[in-house]
Amino acid sequence: MRHCVRAAAAIAVICSTPFVATAGPVEDCAISRDPQRRLKSCSEVIAAPSYSPEDKARAYRTRANLRVEAGAAADAVSDYTQAMRLAPPDTVVLAGRARARLVLSDTKGALDDFTEALKLQPGSAGLFIARGHVHFVRGDAKSAIADFTEALRLNPSSASALNQRGLVYRRSGETDKAIADYTAAIELNPVYALAYNNRGYAYEAISRTKEAIADFRSALLLDASLVGARDGLARLGAPPAATAETSKRIADGAALVGRHCVTCHAVGTQGESPNPKAPPFRTLAARHSGLSLREPLTRGIAAPHDEMPKFALATDQVDSIIAYINSLAQQPSGPRKSKAPQSTWRVTTEAVELGDAEKGRVYARRVCADCHNTTGSDNASPNRKAPTFKSIANTPGMTVTALTVWSRTPHVSMPNLIIPQDELENLSAYILSLKRTPAKLP
Repeated sequence: MRHCVRAAAAIAVICSTPFVATAGPVEDCAISRDPQRRLKSCSEVIAAPSYSPEDKARAYRTRANLRVEAGAAADAVSDYTQAMRLAPPDTVVLAGRARARLVLSDTKGALDDFTEALKLQPGSAGLFIARGHVHFVRGDAKSAIADFTEALRLNPSSASALNQRGLVYRRSGETDKAIADYTAAIELNPVYALAYNNRGYAYEAISRTKEAIADFRSALLLDASLVGARDGLARLGAPPAATAETSKRIADGAALVGRHCVTCHAVGTQGESPNPKAPPFRTLAARHSGLSLREPLTRGIAAPHDEMPKFALATDQVDSIIAYINSLAQQPSGPRKSKAPQSTWRVTTEAVELGDAEKGRVYARRVCADCHNTTGSDNASPNRKAPTFKSIANTPGMTVTALTVWSRTPHVSMPNLIIPQDELENLSAYILSLKRTPAKLP
């Protein structure tokens, strides 16, 4: 999350389009900076008979995007489906419904949606990674490896595809191949905490203790919320000082959820949520199978929800909540049935970000080029205070989540930024396509 803050600072003047006063629910649904107002406006468009099918389709897809990010997966699936009935689906809608279906454990539906999306955009490495992850969750190692390998053919610099293929190799017992993929991912992205974390487990499995300790240390230095890396260090006899920050974050997170979340969610290892629509925190890891909880939780905290109360949290507080929820996945929900050692932390990957980079390039050229160098070259931006897109892409820790969370937060330097959600995904995909292969750390 520290890297997200640095990433947000780097894009503080990106695409400052002129402020346009909104004129009604259709416009507010599309571009309002107030997420709660946006959600309410989309619902108004959907409910009122006076709006056109095209307006309603856009409102359904916008509300679906907001709901899936807030964790209301069932409502999101319904909205995506309604949008498809009113207008032909594109890759964003299909991929959005696939993500929501995966949260609901509908892996067959998610697989079908990603496959349909690939028919529309067969050159998308991100879609192959996303479908490969579904194959991984379904236990189809052969199909998962095929999709990740195709993603790497399309984008040889995809550290995410390497990390995810490493997970499949590790599950299949091909530990050497897994380590090779994790290592290649780290060479592409030396601040890739999850790849260090996952390689640490692989080294531990083959009794390369020194290397495992080094990787778990690196993972925690980059992301203190990785509770599994902390526990790995404890198993391997590392001194407590190496894990102190993570333990503190867990304690801070427990206090935060006790203040902010307990009225709706079950926040401990047992019990049901007071609000039946609010998932117990202990189930979140299962709802996002195989994924690091950082991406969905960061998005969910930033996203509006029909019933979720609005509250603001600082970056460190979000980190602490993530650490606490990660710690719940470590604990059995009931009495131990045997004295056998608990299995180690599951290996994880991040959520795949999907967008059309070519559409993002066109949008950037139309909206952002007056201030920024959007071409990917090393030339300075027309506005010397505006970072080049290439420099934004290569900011440490830059992800679509960093861009998305920042875009929803008002900034003094750029109060009038308005980027519709679909355009933001495409723009983010284009920016990230400009990422260069980083130099290897000494």
